[in-house]
Amino acid sequence: MEIINEERNIIEDNINGILWAYPQLKQVVGTFGLYDANFCDDQIPLISGGGSGHDPADWGYVGKGMLTAAVMGKIFIPPTKEEIVKVTKKVTKQKKAFYIVKNFMADVHSFDGAKKELENAGWQIGMCIVADDISVESLSLKKRKRGVAGTILVQKILGVAAEHGANIEELNVIANQLRNCVKTIGVAFGGSKLPGREQDDFTLASNEIYYGIGIHGEPGYCKEIFKSSELLAHELISKLKLSFHWKSGDKYALLINSLGGTTVMESMIFNNDVRELLSIEGLNVSYSKVGRLLTSNGMHGISLTLLHLEKPSWVQALKFSVDTPNWLA
Repeated sequence: MEIINEERNIIEDNINGILWAYPQLKQVVGTFGLYDANFCDDQIPLISGGGSGHDPADWGYVGKGMLTAAVMGKIFIPPTKEEIVKVTKKVTKQKKAFYIVKNFMADVHSFDGAKKELENAGWQIGMCIVADDISVESLSLKKRKRGVAGTILVQKILGVAAEHGANIEELNVIANQLRNCVKTIGVAFGGSKLPGREQDDFTLASNEIYYGIGIHGEPGYCKEIFKSSELLAHELISKLKLSFHWKSGDKYALLINSLGGTTVMESMIFNNDVRELLSIEGLNVSYSKVGRLLTSNGMHGISLTLLHLEKPSWVQALKFSVDTPNWLA
């Protein structure tokens, strides 16, 4: 059972609720784009987005110090090129903007199309494609490199850089530095569900977990019987260790993200296990955040993100106070 009205009005009803709760956000007419009404257009605007159903991403990070605007599409479907262009033109007169895009083919196609159209009209557009997911395909073992919860850390660091006056070239440099330093792996106890549909996108036995799932309900790489939070944390950390090749003393930021249906208590128990295991590894966790940051429409699952803090300015940026609906410093 879901708290909805007519299925065809789900996104409009959601946006109206957001606007009522956060009046500092305004909607761009003719789109599902929301922007910061207090943006002074004296810095490079950061714009992100994707399909709806990942709330509070990405609208929850619109505000001073993070995103200037977020452009949503339909459920799990990215906005069109035309919608992205319309939002970009609404929020700035500088003819400059920077896009932060999750690495899904349709998302990249829409944002890249908007970028090319605006550049042909004389704009300067920077773009960062986040590909933090280290999950693999179950048969080929090929890395999927999707853009998932690590995107929020990228938005935070680039947002603070833009707030401090970084130009597009400087934002591109930071984005390229971050690209291989942020990695995420997720696990689910049940699938996500499109509103109005009775069936989840995948089903699991009551004691099963599914490693490596995607934020649109894409299948994972391995199903196992759940035994404990500690063993779950051990599996995800092992995969991240293989990807990072860390050594004792390395500095990391930690993000534990509920995919929507995971309780605060579950997240905190998992957080405790992760912190203990990372301590055994000898890692210096200089920043951590636990919450419901990027979801999959109610999926009972959790993801673990680590960011290798190669630059001291990154942890400073993560701790920097911002004014958005969903980031609490």
